[in-house]
Amino acid sequence: MSAYKKVAKVFVASRVQNLANILRTSTSDIVVEECSLSQNPENPTGISKELEKHVSEIEFLFADPDIIGQVLAHPRNKVKWAQSTFAGLDALFKAIDKLHQLPDVLISRQTGGFGQKMGEYVIGQIIARERKFDIMRDLQKQKSFDGSQLYSYRCLNSLSIGILGFGTIGQEVVRQCKAMNMNVWAAVRDERFDSGENLNHSVDNFVPMSRLNEMLTEVDYLVNVLPSTPKTRGLLSDKLHFCEKKKTIFINIGRGDIVDDNSLITAIQNGWLGGAILDVFNTEPLPSTSELWNLPNVTISPHVSGITFAVEVCGVQCFGFSDSFMNIFLTFNNEIFQIHELNSDYNSYRLH
Repeated sequence: MSAYKKVAKVFVASRVQNLANILRTSTSDIVVEECSLSQNPENPTGISKELEKHVSEIEFLFADPDIIGQVLAHPRNKVKWAQSTFAGLDALFKAIDKLHQLPDVLISRQTGGFGQKMGEYVIGQIIARERKFDIMRDLQKQKSFDGSQLYSYRCLNSLSIGILGFGTIGQEVVRQCKAMNMNVWAAVRDERFDSGENLNHSVDNFVPMSRLNEMLTEVDYLVNVLPSTPKTRGLLSDKLHFCEKKKTIFINIGRGDIVDDNSLITAIQNGWLGGAILDVFNTEPLPSTSELWNLPNVTISPHVSGITFAVEVCGVQCFGFSDSFMNIFLTFNNEIFQIHELNSDYNSYRLH
C-alpha cells in the first residue's frame, strides 16, 4: 500500500439521507464536504448552486448518478473518482452522453444489498396479492369477520415466475423465489444462452431473448429487472399479448421504459395481463393524469423497491488511490472490491 496516497477530501451531494454524517464517522481522517442540492434559479435543471461553487475543487465525489453526470459535464470539473450511491447508471450515462465520450475518470457504484431488498419486494407483493391482503384491510375497516373472499388462494409453490434481467439483482430474486419453491424461468441474451456462461442451475427453465414469447406464455408472474438500454427500451411493448394464456401479473422493478404506457394499459384493459405491480415508470413521478392510477389490479409504489441506505454506501474503512488512479480500494461490508472503469458498460449503453 506504499504506492497509495490518502484521499484528503470527499465531496458529498446526494438525496440519500444522512450520507455525509455517516461518512464522516466512518472516515475520521478524511474531510467530508456536503453540498446542498438547491438549484440555481438561473439554471433549474443543471448543477446545484453549491456544487457550481466548488466544482473546480472536487476530485473525489460521493453522489447520485444524475448529479455525477451534471458535475462531469461541467467544463471546470476536475473529478478523478466518483462513487455513485445507486446501482443503476442510466441517469449518469444520459448526462454524459451529451459529451459523446466517457470522461477520463474512475466511476464506481453501490451494488450491495439491492438484490435482497428487491427480492423481498417481489416476494412480498406476490404474497400480498395471492393472499388478498388488500381485502383483509378492507374487511378490517368494515369491522367484518366474513372471510369467505379469502378462502381461495394460490400458494407460491404452485406458481411459475419469469425473470427478465439475470445479473446480480436478478439472481438474488431467483434465489428468493426458489426458496419459496416457485418454478423459475429466466430470459437471457442469446449469446449468453448459447455459451451457457454463468447460467444458474437453480433456474428451472432458461430461454434466449429471441424466444422470450415462450416464457411469457408459461409464467404466472413476470418480473423485469433489466436496466434501460437501447436494446431493452420497449422490449415488451409488442409482446404482452403472449401473457394472455396465464393472465400473467407483471412486476416492474427495473426501468419503466421496458414497455410504453399505452401498450401496458392496453394489455391490462384487454385482459392479457392479470394485473401489474409497478415500482418504476416511463415518467417519474408518475403524472396524476396517468390512467395507471385508476386501473383495477394495478399496484403502484414510488420507486422504493431498492432504496439506498446511507450506512451501506458509507461502509467504508479506507480510501486510497495510486499515482495512475487505476485502482481504488474500498471496504464495503467487510469485503474489498477493486473498482473498474465502466467503458464497456457505457459502450453497451450507447451502441446496443
